[in-house]
Amino acid sequence: MKRKRIRFFSDNIRHTFILYAIIPTFLIACLCLGLILGIWQYNVYATNRATNAKVSNVLQKVVDIYVNEALNLSKDVTLITEPINTDKLVDIRRSMYKLYAEAEYYAKLYILDEELNSVLSDNIRMPSFLIDNSCYDWGIIREIRENPQGISITLATEDGRILCIGTGIQNRDELIGYIIVTIPADEFRLLLTQVSQQTVITDENGWIYLSNNFVFQDALGRFVRDQKYSEGFIKYQEKGYYLSKSKICNNKLQVYTVTSHDMESKIFYTMCLFILSIFAAIIIITYFTSRKVAKKSTRDIYKIADAFEQVKKGDLERYLDINSSIEFKEIGEAYNLMLDGLKNNIKENKELTRHVAFAQVKQLEAQFNPHFLFNTLDNIRFMSKIDPEASDKMIVALSALLRYSISNAEEEIQVEEDIRYTESYLTILKIRFNRRFTYEIDIEDKVKKYIIPKLMIQSIIENAVKYGFAEEDTLHVTIRGFEKDGNLIFICKDNGGGMKEDLLKEIRENLLQPVNRTNHHGIYNIHRRIQLMYHGDYGVTLESKLGEGTVVTLTLPIHMHSEI
Repeated sequence: MKRKRIRFFSDNIRHTFILYAIIPTFLIACLCLGLILGIWQYNVYATNRATNAKVSNVLQKVVDIYVNEALNLSKDVTLITEPINTDKLVDIRRSMYKLYAEAEYYAKLYILDEELNSVLSDNIRMPSFLIDNSCYDWGIIREIRENPQGISITLATEDGRILCIGTGIQNRDELIGYIIVTIPADEFRLLLTQVSQQTVITDENGWIYLSNNFVFQDALGRFVRDQKYSEGFIKYQEKGYYLSKSKICNNKLQVYTVTSHDMESKIFYTMCLFILSIFAAIIIITYFTSRKVAKKSTRDIYKIADAFEQVKKGDLERYLDINSSIEFKEIGEAYNLMLDGLKNNIKENKELTRHVAFAQVKQLEAQFNPHFLFNTLDNIRFMSKIDPEASDKMIVALSALLRYSISNAEEEIQVEEDIRYTESYLTILKIRFNRRFTYEIDIEDKVKKYIIPKLMIQSIIENAVKYGFAEEDTLHVTIRGFEKDGNLIFICKDNGGGMKEDLLKEIRENLLQPVNRTNHHGIYNIHRRIQLMYHGDYGVTLESKLGEGTVVTLTLPIHMHSEI
């Protein structure tokens, strides 16, 4: 397929400038405008909702306080059946005063008998909506008569809007009286002056109890019907508002909060239009003037680009010979020098990588446990006094083991030879721990001819001794070697104290790291040596249970000769 190319460098610059400068800037500007719009809308939403919640919570709290008092009084039938004595009157007045102090909003209490005669009143003149005989057919009296056991909440009008809370007094399921608490709307007017948003409180039918907004109020004093069920950003009378609504007091009252954002919206949309116009002008001007930026041929540029493409594919023999201009000639010479330097660097890096890997392996291999060495020397000093023969055996075994560990002759060694030197290590352990330590070695015959990193088996036995004797007095270690699924497997199992779950988890996670960040060197060094030498899915796996012992599994590739 023929590669599509831009014929003129000016076209390339123009398209590049528009694609990577103008358009991203335009998109960022749009994103910023969108972010500003989102923040502004969220601020409107949050402020509006906070105001609604504040008013709703206060109103609900006050109503709940007086509802509970009304329910408590309704249980006392003697309020109707017997005259109210002075003590009871004082108790009722004191209770209402405490409620006023708790609610911080004043309410009046009225107790009426079944004939609407006043039994107790907080006002010398009874409200007309309580004593008029027509009250049986409407308002709070009707609500109570229909549901004498429950709480009724309605609005009434007398020198302003009044919130009425009422319940019935029953004697043997017969309605004998009424408990009514009234709260004038003026009590909550101070609350509306403390919030920044316009608020309207209505009953379930939309009749307004209290409001500091008259835009959403019709001529009859109701919340406008066409917005009764609206919420969110709305348009009303060609203006923008945010409207939220909450239902309280068992849906008997509704709190509407209104935020006007008409002016802010107009300013924002005007700003957006202005910015978009500027960007449109910039894009048009850039499109028609950018072709004048460059007029030279792009032939040498394509030659350079093609040379770099070949380098990317791995061809390091594609040199440039450019003589069209001094600038491009210097670029070509610099490219040729870069190519030579790159080839030399690749060669040097391969050699350096090989040396680094080898050095890391030797460093890990050389970390012979100093505690083991010190303890062994201490034991030799002690045994030389009480058992010289055992002391000689330990010296011979330690000498063989040290000579083997520091030898640089071979990095990898046959399994049978490594086992032979490992037995020197086991001899020292056997003399040191006597009957407390036993071991068993089971290596398949064909496995003994395979090649493994030296000191590998000795290292996993050392790990078993370290953790096995931690909680136990005796220790038995079993070493098995066999071939499975094309891999060489060594398993070191002990019946020692095992590891705690958190320690086991820490060691396992450390095995996955390129650098040891813990104090657990033995298992990590084994695993890291295997990874550096063989790569692939080889290394150490670890299983352990506290009180049951530990199982260390080595997985190695099968080698019949030394390879690194």
